Amino acid sequence: MRRKWIPSSTLIAAFALLGAAIFINAFSQGYFNLGLANYLPATLFGGLIIIVLLDFILSRRLPPVEISREVAGNLAVDKWATVTLRIKHGFHQATHIKVFDGVPNSADHQNLPLHIELQPQHHSRTEYQLRPLVRGATEINPAHIEFASPLGLWAIRYWTGDVTPIKVYPDFVAIANYSILATENHTSQMGIKKRQRRGEGMEFHQLRDYRDGDSLRQLDWKATARRQKLMARDYQDERDQQIVLMIDSGRRMRAKDDELNHFDHALNAMLLVSYIALRQGDNISLLSFGSEGNQKHRWIPPQKGVERIKNLLNGIYDLQPSQATADYITAAEKLSILQPKRSLIILVTNSRDEDNQELLMAVNLLKKRHLVMVVNIREQILDQLTDTPVRDFDDALHYAGVQQFIHQRNESHQQLTASGIYAIDCTANELAVRVANAYWEIKGARVL
Repeated sequence: MRRKWIPSSTLIAAFALLGAAIFINAFSQGYFNLGLANYLPATLFGGLIIIVLLDFILSRRLPPVEISREVAGNLAVDKWATVTLRIKHGFHQATHIKVFDGVPNSADHQNLPLHIELQPQHHSRTEYQLRPLVRGATEINPAHIEFASPLGLWAIRYWTGDVTPIKVYPDFVAIANYSILATENHTSQMGIKKRQRRGEGMEFHQLRDYRDGDSLRQLDWKATARRQKLMARDYQDERDQQIVLMIDSGRRMRAKDDELNHFDHALNAMLLVSYIALRQGDNISLLSFGSEGNQKHRWIPPQKGVERIKNLLNGIYDLQPSQATADYITAAEKLSILQPKRSLIILVTNSRDEDNQELLMAVNLLKKRHLVMVVNIREQILDQLTDTPVRDFDDALHYAGVQQFIHQRNESHQQLTASGIYAIDCTANELAVRVANAYWEIKGARVL
C-alpha cells in the first residue's frame, strides 16, 4: 500500500496567491528594489512551507483504510450485478473519502466513483453495479481511494484491497427465468410455446383418473374395467434423444447489433435450448467450429440431466469468435465422427451468399444420418434499412442493394428447405425463442 501525496487545489491556490503578493509587493517597491516591506511576504512564504510540512507529517500518521469486496464469482454477460465494498478504518474524526474500484475495462459500471463519509468507530458498507460485456475469466483489481490530509493541503491516494477473480458466463439468467415460468406453466411469457401433442407416437408415462377435456383416445378401457372408473393414459415426449449444437465461431459471428456480438447471442440462446432439452430428458452435446490454431473445434460430449448444464457453462464460457472463416464441410465431417447416433443437429451461423454452396454441401452430408436445423442470424440493420423511406437517388440505390442481399438470403433459405432441412432466418434477439419453439415442434411431430 504505497501512498502518494498530491498537492490539493487549496495548496496550489495558496502558493499562487502568495506568489502574486510577493510579485506585487516587489513591483510596488521600485521594480524589485529590496526593502524591509519585502520581509512580510517572505515570512508568509516560510510560514506556509512550515504548515505544509506539518500537514504532510500529520497525514503520514493517519491509519490505513482497508477495503474488502463481495461479489458473485460467476456473472452473466450483459447483466447487472451488485458489488459490495466493506470499508474498515481507524479515523478519529469524520473523514470524506472517494473510492473507485478496479473494475475491468471490459465491464460497464454505475455509481462509481463512490463518495463516502467515514464516521469514527464505525465501519462502512457501500455498493455499486457492474455489468460485464465480455465472457471469460477476468478480475477486479484493488480499489483506488483518495482523501484529504488533516489540514486539507494534500490529497492522499493509494490502492487497497485484493484482486477478486470472476468468471463471466453466457446469460444463465434466462435459464432461471425459464425455470420459474416452466414451474408455473407460463413459459409463453417468454414467447416459448410448447406445441400441443398429437396424442400418438408419444411415450407412455402413467395412468390417472379421467378428467374433463381428455381425448377419448386417452381412455384405457382395460384399466377402466378393472377399477370400475374411467382411467386415462398420460403421455410424455420421447426422451433420451440426441441434440447437438453446432455453433459457428468464425469471423462473421463477430457482427454486432447491440453491445453483444452474434456469437454471444448464439451462446445465450443455445444455453437456454440446452436447459429445455435437458429438462425433457434429452442428451445435449456441443461443437464449435471456425476458430484458429489448436482450438479449431471445441467438443463437449453428450450430457444428460439438468444438473449437467454446469458442464456446458464451464465448457463454453471462455470461447470467443475468431478472425478465421468457418469451414462448414470440415465441421460436418468432424461431427460425423464424433456423433454417430442419429441426432437433431442445430447449426447456428451467419452466412453470406458466397457460403451457400459450402453450407448446403455440409448439411447434405449431415442429413444422411441426422435431422438438421440451420439457424441463420440476420443483421438487424437489414430490417431497419428495408423500412427506411426512399427520398432520393442515393437512397434508391441503397435500398436496391439491400433488397438484392435479402433476395439472395431468401434463395439460400429456400434451397435449404427444399432439401429437407429445417431452416430459420432471424435476428439475434429472436434467436432463443425461435429455436426453442422449433425444438418443441420437432419433438411434437416425432420426426427425430
